[in-house]
Amino acid sequence: MLRKRSVCLTKPLRRLYLTFAVILYSGFNAVALTQAGPAPAKEVEALLKQSSDKPNRKQVRQYEDKFLKAIDPTLLAAMTICTSKTPDTVEPGAIAFIIGADGRVKRLLWSADIPMAECVGEKLRSITTLPRPPEDNWVDGVGVANHSQAEKNTAVDKPFKGNAEQTAKYDAAIAPYVAKARATYPAAKARFLAGLPAGYSFWVRVRLFDPNGHREDSFMTVQKINGGKITGVLGPVDILHSYKRGQTITVNERNIDNWVILRPDGIEEGNYVGKFMDHYKLH
Repeated sequence: MLRKRSVCLTKPLRRLYLTFAVILYSGFNAVALTQAGPAPAKEVEALLKQSSDKPNRKQVRQYEDKFLKAIDPTLLAAMTICTSKTPDTVEPGAIAFIIGADGRVKRLLWSADIPMAECVGEKLRSITTLPRPPEDNWVDGVGVANHSQAEKNTAVDKPFKGNAEQTAKYDAAIAPYVAKARATYPAAKARFLAGLPAGYSFWVRVRLFDPNGHREDSFMTVQKINGGKITGVLGPVDILHSYKRGQTITVNERNIDNWVILRPDGIEEGNYVGKFMDHYKLH
């Protein structure tokens, strides 16, 4: 018998999207390099697209981490400035570094016809050396986009309440997606413990209760997993006054019912329950 008198079922993570996006490309061994500075967007994108064909993905990922760590301070400062100076982007712009075996930046190319890419690319000129790559003429890069105005005009998902009967129907509806989330959680956990790339974050959803039996399903960003317990920081909490956003809590792993790996470009990996919730209507 359900004793919960109310429930807050929040469609998670839509509110977590950044106002700008950074997309990582890596690993292509460049052959023909004909231009430094601005270049047609399609040419820069074509250069970066070939990075996905690199056979040694482990080698690529290892260098990606070093590459991002090296460019992050300059890149993030540039993104902050350029977000306020350029219009919203329809398609991401591309920025490509061609790196010598000694770590020297041989070329820096960016999409000439996308304001955000032009602005950020100009500011990345100061990066002249990077970690030594596995091969000469190694290409790493980022895609940049500005969605700040669109974010301002986008409605934030709002929590909704349900009675005991509606809560039971909801729990039954999400059960298959909870099962899938729990079945795939060990692999996501392993990625977190091995170290996610810079800018990625790991979130899990946990069911919270207050002393009166009120329930709220809330996400927390994971800080530590050890001994079957997860410690993290709560995201938005809309109903339960005994919890607050930013609070650090520890929960049992067996109590989570959803997980998300959130990438810097706003793309979600996992979130099986949340994606179902995008189309679920409470009756």
